[in-house]
Amino acid sequence: MKTETERLPCVKAAKRRGEAIRQALKERKLLRTDAKITSDETFIYLPLIRTLTDAEIREIGAADLTTRDFTILERRKSIEDIVGLKPSYEVIGDIAVLTETIAEQKEQIVAHALMNCHKNIKVVAKRISAVEGVFRTRRLGIIAGEHRTETMHTENACRFKLDLEKVYFNPRLAGERNRVALQTASSREEEIIDMFAGVGPFSIQIAKRAPQSHVTAIDINPDAILYLRENMKLNGVRNIDAIEGDIREIYEKFRDTADRIIMNLPKSAYLFLGEALSILNPHGGMLHFYDLEFAYPEEGEEKHDALERAITQAKEKLIAKVQELDGESRSVEILEARKVKAYAPYAYIIGIDVKVRK
Repeated sequence: MKTETERLPCVKAAKRRGEAIRQALKERKLLRTDAKITSDETFIYLPLIRTLTDAEIREIGAADLTTRDFTILERRKSIEDIVGLKPSYEVIGDIAVLTETIAEQKEQIVAHALMNCHKNIKVVAKRISAVEGVFRTRRLGIIAGEHRTETMHTENACRFKLDLEKVYFNPRLAGERNRVALQTASSREEEIIDMFAGVGPFSIQIAKRAPQSHVTAIDINPDAILYLRENMKLNGVRNIDAIEGDIREIYEKFRDTADRIIMNLPKSAYLFLGEALSILNPHGGMLHFYDLEFAYPEEGEEKHDALERAITQAKEKLIAKVQELDGESRSVEILEARKVKAYAPYAYIIGIDVKVRK
């Protein structure tokens, strides 16, 4: 490796927060990956590709920015260098899942290249079905490595055991889950309901950051609830009630109780908005609402303009739906609306933080 050094902007973070901030920076492509991360007895120093904006500092939870000399590492060969194409994949724990179709004769080559370049990857799989049914599961085919779909995934200093064929999990929401958890950490004591909790990535991160609050985590998938309960033990959280059930059938048990509700079901969250409004505290509360919006560029319009139109559509639709369900009896204040991630060309997952009051 070369021993060249370069003075770079960096985040100075307490070691206990280092992994969560590192992942948040990596998610936003702000981490300088060719510079060696350094630390001392108390702090870890995370090199940046540029100085962060105020909004990025708030989202990531970075308290201290500074500059520091970093060792610049020799560039390693990428997967594209080795196999001549750039495969699309995501890594969950020690499993890499190809997210786009590759010619069958190239699959083994790509899989072994991934495992050679990333020693932490023990399984390479491919999607062989879309997400299906109310349990939101998909079928995978193993291409190389160990023949299993269960893994242990680390995100924002939390550990999650899960089986990729039995439960739904999206690693690309790590930054969003961190953002919401940071909000709850600085809030008063709250009653929080995660309506579609899965294996607990929102619930557990919130419970760890906000021990003053109580979380009710609900999911219709029995395997998700089994993993959620195991993940509660793995992460040492006790302020969660994990409940298996269809929110449409059990919401009455929670009527008028929630100060904050997580509605992470982008394709169909609107179908459950009536139940969410019934669950909210009569004095009002916060919804973290996720919506899938399509916006194709119109003639002469830039892609960014299409995204802004998608965000506007999502906000207007949510306000209209709340008023339709609850007449004029509630006020709706959009605190923030943003693109969480791209879903497909000209399709976006939009996250909306909305305050609803009587």
